[in-house]
Amino acid sequence: MMLTRLVAVSFMSVACLQPGSLAATDTRFEIESLLRDMAVACIAGDAEGYLRHVADDDHEFLNEQRYFANDLRKKPAAECSWKVGELVERGDVATGPLTIEWTMPNAKARSISYDARFVRVDGGWRFAGETWERHEAPGILVLHDPGLAEVAGRVVQAFGEVRSRVQDGFKLSESPLAGRTQKFKLYGSMKHLQASICLSYVDGLSGWNEPGESIKLLTNPRTGLGTLRTLVAHEFGHVATFELGPHANKMPWWVLEGVAELSAEQWGRNPDGAVKAWAKAGRLARWDDITDFETVEGKWRGHVYTQGHHMLGYVSERFGRDGRVAWLSSMAAGRSIDEASRETLSLSFEQLDAQWRATLPSRDEPPAADAKPVDATTPSAQPAR
Repeated sequence: MMLTRLVAVSFMSVACLQPGSLAATDTRFEIESLLRDMAVACIAGDAEGYLRHVADDDHEFLNEQRYFANDLRKKPAAECSWKVGELVERGDVATGPLTIEWTMPNAKARSISYDARFVRVDGGWRFAGETWERHEAPGILVLHDPGLAEVAGRVVQAFGEVRSRVQDGFKLSESPLAGRTQKFKLYGSMKHLQASICLSYVDGLSGWNEPGESIKLLTNPRTGLGTLRTLVAHEFGHVATFELGPHANKMPWWVLEGVAELSAEQWGRNPDGAVKAWAKAGRLARWDDITDFETVEGKWRGHVYTQGHHMLGYVSERFGRDGRVAWLSSMAAGRSIDEASRETLSLSFEQLDAQWRATLPSRDEPPAADAKPVDATTPSAQPAR
């Protein structure tokens, strides 16, 4: 069966040429070809073809683009169009407003626009992402959309307040992570953040992190310090988790989000009331139902964070920080959750689960007076996968 698909690349007309600033004709032609090839790759699900046109001088950006490209293998676009406006060329860098329009199969058309950057590498041009504004301080670099300079300063403050505690929670205070400059990217719109992840991403989110990537945050000029402490601690909790071993990102999703929520607990919310209410109502999720990022049903997404948080808190209280980190590190080394439980906690995961559930009210037992349900359906931050 043949599917009708559309690829379009166009350039806006230039009303007034400014000698020495607008891109030369051959540069425009080469970038036009570059964008055409990237659009074709998005439709063909050609990850390698897409990545051939991506700059590789920034390893964090390259890792973000690898995630983007790998998603195309599974979920190629039905239609895709890349358009760039007036290009300004300065040496080996060209910049201009980029608009990407695409349609996923059986979905509505979507689009995103931002100022983009292209770099000349070995005589050819490559895509280098956004032309960010920058806010730097010791140990942190914040790249941000226009209009977010003040909130970038608050991110610096929030990170300074949470960094040591999160690192200590993972026993990483003396690790290379403690001396590394952490990069953040602040997005001014949900659709920009979603599109930076992959074309297929549609779920709401306020933050994102994958191994080797910058921390991505959704913010606006009014985002306050309290919100940022929680959000930054959660996402930096993911960064710390990925330091524990090469297979950390293969842990169950509820473990990844649970430990990130635990990392932010001092500045966020306590899961106890919600989980006890779910137990009383018979609404606790089966762990298998909240394990795989790709398959978790919408009704269980809040449980990934809140139920996962509660279990990680139980492991921490019962086995201490050392036991929790050893358990996580075992999974990060490639062991299953049951193997890690037996190796580091001296019991099977089935036993651990049963003992955790024994601390919660049964369906025949009223919850404690102080166990007030909380709204746990909207996570404070979205997945690291």
